[in-house]
This record gives sequence, C-alpha cells and structure tokens, in this order.
Amino acid sequence: MKKLVLLSLSLLLFGISLTMGQELNVKTYGISPRDVARDTVEMYFDRAYNGLMNVGNETKVFLEGKSDETLNNPMWSFLMKPAGSNSTFGATKDLDTNIQLITFIPDLMGTYKIEFTDGASSEIIIINSAEYFGVEGGVISCVGCHNTGEWDYKFDEWSETGHATMLERGLNGTASDHYGPNCISCHTVGYDTDANNNGFDDFPFVFPDSLYPGVYDQMMALYPEAMARANIQCESCHGPGGNHYGIISNSKMVSQLETDNCAWCHDSGSHHIFPEQWDHSGEDATEYDGRGFHGGHAVGAFVESAGTRNGCSPCHSGSGYIQWIKEGRPVNSLGLPSATTTLPEATNISCAVCHDPHSDANAHQLRFDDTQLGDGTTISMELYGTGAQCMDCHRSRRYAVEYASDPDNASSHYGAHHGPQADMLIGANAPDYGITFPTSPHAIAGGNACVDCHMEGHEFEVGGHSFNMNDADGNDHVEACAPCHGNVGETFKDKKYYINGNADLDGNGVAEGLQLEVHGLLEQLSEFLPHDEDGNVSITEDNADSLALTPEIMRGGYVYMWIDEDRSFGIHNPAFTISLLKAAIEELGGVTSIDYPDSGVPVEYKLSQNYPNPFNPTTTIEFSIPEQSNVRIAIYDALGNQLDVVYDGLSNAGSHKVTWVANNFATGIYFYRMETDNFMEVKKMLLMK
Repeated sequence: MKKLVLLSLSLLLFGISLTMGQELNVKTYGISPRDVARDTVEMYFDRAYNGLMNVGNETKVFLEGKSDETLNNPMWSFLMKPAGSNSTFGATKDLDTNIQLITFIPDLMGTYKIEFTDGASSEIIIINSAEYFGVEGGVISCVGCHNTGEWDYKFDEWSETGHATMLERGLNGTASDHYGPNCISCHTVGYDTDANNNGFDDFPFVFPDSLYPGVYDQMMALYPEAMARANIQCESCHGPGGNHYGIISNSKMVSQLETDNCAWCHDSGSHHIFPEQWDHSGEDATEYDGRGFHGGHAVGAFVESAGTRNGCSPCHSGSGYIQWIKEGRPVNSLGLPSATTTLPEATNISCAVCHDPHSDANAHQLRFDDTQLGDGTTISMELYGTGAQCMDCHRSRRYAVEYASDPDNASSHYGAHHGPQADMLIGANAPDYGITFPTSPHAIAGGNACVDCHMEGHEFEVGGHSFNMNDADGNDHVEACAPCHGNVGETFKDKKYYINGNADLDGNGVAEGLQLEVHGLLEQLSEFLPHDEDGNVSITEDNADSLALTPEIMRGGYVYMWIDEDRSFGIHNPAFTISLLKAAIEELGGVTSIDYPDSGVPVEYKLSQNYPNPFNPTTTIEFSIPEQSNVRIAIYDALGNQLDVVYDGLSNAGSHKVTWVANNFATGIYFYRMETDNFMEVKKMLLMK
C-alpha cells in the first residue's frame, strides 16, 4: 500500500512538473552600429540589425532564445525555408545561463520558420525575407492603400515629418553644413552593402560634389531607381514590402515598438546617441544584456505586472499608452482620464511610444494630447512645452481634496500613487488646508518643464534621453541647474533654500541644503502618523500602532507619501513643498518655525517706472513677466525715433532689471517701451544733465 501511495504521489508530481514546465521565449535581437563598434574582442556583433521580423533579403538576423530556468541543451532548427534555400545558422553566444543568441542570413525571399527548443519546451519565430520597392513603387504601392480613411491617411501624415524629406534636405544643403556620403545609409531605404535586397545601394548613384537647392531634383532625374528609395520611408521602419501586398501573416509586414528599430540609425556611434541614453534611463540601470546596461524606461516600469492591468496599462505599457491616445483618452464619470476600453499586449516603453513616427502634429513628433491632473488642472504643451509629455504619466491618480480627507480610503495603496511629479512641479491638486500655497517657477521658468532639467546635457548617463539627474556612481548632474542658478555646488544637497533669510527650515539649529531640510520636516511629520511593524508610515486600516485614522491624519499621510514619491525632496517646487509640510505638521498639532514662502513668480506682466527719475546719466528699468517670453526694451525720443535697445532676448518668468546709460544723449524727455509675445507698454522718463 505504501508503494502504491508513493507511486501515485510521484505520478502527481510528474504531472505538475509538466503543466508547470520550463517556459521559453524567442525574439529578434537588434544590434545598433554602436553595438558593432564596441564589440572589438569577440566581434560577434559584426553587422547592425534593426530587430524586425520582416527583413531585406540577405540581412543578418540575430535571434534571442530565453528561458525562465537554466538552459540545459538549447537547440535551433528550421521548420520551414523557401524552396532552394541553403541558409544555415551561425555561431551561438550565451549571454548568461538563461539566454542564448544565434544568427542566420536568409539567402532567398520567403518565409523562415525557426524553432528554439530545450528539453520538452519549444518556441517558434517566423522571419520574412523580401525586397524593397519604395513608398510609391511596386505592383501595389504603400500610398495606394495607406492613404485612405481606413488607415488614417498615414502617407499624408508621414509626408509632413522630417523623415519624409531627410535626404532631400541633405542633398539640397539645408540639413547640415557637413552633410556627406556617409549620411545617406540612414536616409534611404534598404541601404545594406552586405545584402542584395533591391535597396538604395543596389542601384546606380553618385553623391554630388556640391549641395545646394535643386540638387535633389537633379538626382531624381539622373538616378530614378535609387531615388525611388530616397528619404526615410515606410519600409525603413516596417521592413520591405516585396511580399506584403496586403498580406501580414508570417511576418510579411510588421509594426514593432522596440527601440532596436530606431537604434538602427539613431545610435550610430557618433553624435547620434538617443537609444544609448535611453538604455541608461531610470534609477535601476542595472540589467545587462550583452550590449549595455538597460534602465527604468528601457526595461519597462512593472510592465509584466501593471502593464497587463487595464487601469495601469496606459502608463506601464508602451502599447497601452498608444492605445490610450488613439481612443481619445477615455474618461470616467468625473470627466477624469480613465483606463483604455481595450487592453493590448503589454510592451516596454520605447522611442515610438512617446514619439509618433507618422505624425508631425506636435514638436519632436510627440504623441501627447492635452490632459489634466486629478483636480482638473490642465496639462498642455502651450503651458508646459514638451515637458507636458512627461507629465502625462508622471502625475497622481487622485483628486486630492476628496481622496486625502476620507479615512475610508485607507489601504496599502494609499497616497498620490507612484510618480506624482507633475502635481508637485506645478503646485496643484493638494489636500485642502484652506490655504493657497505659494509655488516656485520651475514648471514654467524654462518653457519646457521637466525637459529643461532632466534633458539638459548630452552625456550617456545623465541628461538627454537618459532623463537622469545623477550618474551610475551617484554624482549629481548639477550642470543642469547652471543655466538658471549658476554654481549650486557639487551635489543637489548643497543648494540651500531661504525663507526670509532663514535656511534652517526644520528648526534643528543647522542651515542645510533644501533636500536635507525637507527630510528633517518629513521626520517631524512622520511622528504624527501611523507606522507599520517595520517603522514605515502606513495609512491602512490595521496600522501596527493602532493610531486612529482621522481626516487630519489622512491629509498628513498623503502629504508625506506625495513628497516621498516625488523623489526630488523639494527641488521640483521648493515653496510648495515647504508650505505643504508646514501645513500638515501644524494641523496635526506640531509647531514649525518657518513662514509660508513667497513664490516670487509674478502673476501679471508689469513694466515699472525707471529709477532714479530724473536721472543722470544712468537709470534702472525693472520689468516682470509671469511666463517665459521674448522681451524687447527700446528707448525712443519725443518724436518716436528709436535711439537705443537696452534688452532684446528670451527671459524666464520672474522679475528682471536692465540699465540704460545715456552718456551720449542730451537733456530731455525720453520714452522706453517694453514688448513681449503677449504684452506691450510705454513709460516716460526725464534725463537731466
């Protein structure tokens, strides 16, 4: 009987192991020109590859086989090839114990079905090999089908983008003063000197000796076959259309969101560095895949969990965000942004998620459409420039006035949600303390909000498309502050914030940097809030210290978690952060020694009377503007003749002053005129010598 039981148990465990067996995944593995250039030892990555499954004939394809367990005996095989194909696999490369790469070169046009197996598990990928023909070439052209209402007139949209005229501008001499033959490989279709794929380089073309307007048309007349593949066309991103003609099965046409497709040209290894910066984006740039380290945005923020949930998909999945935009931003019963009505398969956040390859409707082809915070505060590019794109996801998910005052909302998810930077930067959607909080001008001072600081600079690890404010060694990117603040020290912690001459904001007797003072105030606020068994602030129904949840505690907890999740610890909005903490602490019975700061941001345009007036020979003119604007201040005589210009340039929001030195002018009445993008005023002054 005992043996029978053991046998039954063994069979049960065997059955479970089969149903819960090894899981394999196989996909393409893109290689940028930078990847090729830096592989100087093994030289496994010897040719660039855009990671598409629809490729030009004779393209070298790199494939990745991955297991959720250690690979034991991985095998690759062709299940299908075009008749007569002699294509074979190249060498393998193990990135680690779970991931293996392999290469092959399709030698004939058609379908290649490839199987990756390890033990009893297997996975299949299909690669299509075809020829390029150009957007208006072939038996059936791209424009013939994809410029109709059914396809949202994609050809017309694309025609307005920079991609559509890249080679044209280059040959006409308007793209760059150093445009040359090395540029055209990325500015044409199917350019691959190692492949016979009917691409641009497979037809006669001689780069002109001189570049000037009209050269592009000359090249069109001289080399019509090559120039049919000029500029960055549909096939540059979707692969060749030679086998397409409306057929999309077996990878005969693909639409991929992977950054690899953009890196084919935008990570060339010289001044084109965007994908490399993207690989370093986010705080957790620690995943190494053989080509480099991949960070937060590049890997995907909880894409495998939150990206598969409808309410989270718009920000945690690239395809979810695009769907959200396409649906015109569904709203809930309160009129606030809601989840998508359809849930696409989750993907990482990549270049084509934020930038729409087909549309030039927004600056830099950003996908952004106007949205709002939980309290209805409008987020638009007119108000916050290109930084509005970041705010679309980096904002709270709540209407704080109602949510943060109701003890029934206590839960393990209580708070402003992760990434509520937009609310903090703007200084909006706060719990109700009966106070109009002051706000600092970071949201509007530079004109592009988040972008002004987080994309300042062109290093790999900081600035640009890394968005990082410190590098992998923890060094702060203080250079981003210099254009407005000058030298702020070696770290962000060095920068002090004064209120009425006092920088000791937490009252500990030491005037420290803003971030340290904010941490001190957070500790004070924490003393009035419930904690879990690990000592962390926790607004749940079963707090370890059983502190009764009141509206006051709910608001204080919201403020604490909001500032903690904002991660800047005051830098995004010093005045607002300090004021929130002061209000929360004092409502809960604490005492702070700080006043509410004056935001210092003008609420209207203003041209002040010069001083001194009368003057001899120097006078000062002050002006204030509530937003970044072009400002021009000119001096006129009594007849309206312009005599001098004392200022003409772009000014940030705030109060400014300029000086006029009238050494060369006679005693008399003069007028000074201030003109901005949205304002004009004239005042009179008297010069007495």
